[in-house]
Amino acid sequence: MKNLIIIGAGGLAREVYDLALICSQNETLFKIKGFISKDDTGIESMGYPKIISNPEDYVVQNDDCFFCAIGDVKIRKRVVEHIIDKGGEFINLIHPTAILSPSVKLGIGIAIKSHCVISSDVEIDSFSFLQSSVIMGHDVKIGKFCQINSFAFLAGYVRVSNTGTINAGAKLLQNVVVEEHAIVGIGSVVISKVKMGTTVFGNPAKKINF
Repeated sequence: MKNLIIIGAGGLAREVYDLALICSQNETLFKIKGFISKDDTGIESMGYPKIISNPEDYVVQNDDCFFCAIGDVKIRKRVVEHIIDKGGEFINLIHPTAILSPSVKLGIGIAIKSHCVISSDVEIDSFSFLQSSVIMGHDVKIGKFCQINSFAFLAGYVRVSNTGTINAGAKLLQNVVVEEHAIVGIGSVVISKVKMGTTVFGNPAKKINF
């Protein structure tokens, strides 16, 4: 039996805690030990397990496993790499209502929440997070440390590169490429390449500046 440690203690961490509880009903591989976070969010006062340490100071135990629940993909990457350097091992959390083709290929440290539908020959690389009701067509490829939010639709052969973020309700047409560190805004319809580090929004999606 492994002890699951959730990295982070904000809103996404509470979602991951709930997901882990649901997953643990069908698995006997782990129990939830608690959270590690540098911020005191008061999560224990809301009825959740306590924050047991911060990531910098935590000493990895032999029976630990980890899941990173940090929404900011760049911070997620940094913290995950720090825990891996300490010898930490990560697990996947997949909601029992998610539908995955038998040909789907998954990395490690991935969350797939309720009612997602993942089609043939999709590849999802490590430490990416799919919120509820994401739909992916055949041959989609998702890089590492990506965030795909609820009700996003990715048509066949879409590519989302490392640390890409697709916000809720976005629709990506077939063969669209989202390059590294790019962000697709909520409800956008993407018909062409999203260049590295840019944010696009609208229908059709266009680059915006903040």
